[in-house]
Amino acid sequence: FHLKNSLFCTEMFYNSEILLYIIVDFKRESNILQRIIIIAGPSGVGKTTVSKYLTEKYNIPRVVTHTTRPVRQGEIPGKSYYFETDESFKKLHFFEHVKYGEYQYGSSKEALEKAWAKNDLVSLIVETDGVKSYLEKLGKQAYFIYLTVSDFSVLKKRLLGRGDKASEIDKRLNSFEFKRDLHLSDELAKKAHVLNNDNWEKTAKELDKIVKKLENK
Repeated sequence: FHLKNSLFCTEMFYNSEILLYIIVDFKRESNILQRIIIIAGPSGVGKTTVSKYLTEKYNIPRVVTHTTRPVRQGEIPGKSYYFETDESFKKLHFFEHVKYGEYQYGSSKEALEKAWAKNDLVSLIVETDGVKSYLEKLGKQAYFIYLTVSDFSVLKKRLLGRGDKASEIDKRLNSFEFKRDLHLSDELAKKAHVLNNDNWEKTAKELDKIVKKLENK
């Protein structure tokens, strides 16, 4: 009886250690801070290039945004955009949304949760006007990268280089949104990691440092 009782106690202790390990491990996992890298800057500065680099090198998924416009050739629903009706768009909880012409665009809490289900670190490209909403609602979970260049004339050359129509480029460069995105407000400047993208190799090295820092927190 004594031997059996000892074995039973040992088994109970062993099982309790496993249970304790599972509980501790679960708590450790639940304490991981999910983060989002917010990327903003003027057209042509390299926001999409940065987002692709983070995905390809670090498997950091991009948060998919929403639109009510029709699907274009080559676009994949759920990957290019979440394509919505006017009714389904209204049901979402947005950090920011805007209307261009007759179509609406926005980034939502629902889309962020879907991205975080895949990875604890995700990225999103937004206009500078929408950055404030993320910083206010997510606090330390949002890490803001503002991309810029030393010479703004380079931006037009880059837009031409990627095949955009000259007429569309001129319209964009003269838009209120483009001029707004060339500079940060004093409030946003205090919360931004300003990254000069004159040289891609240097930019990539800075991104490596940022990812390493965020993954270690």
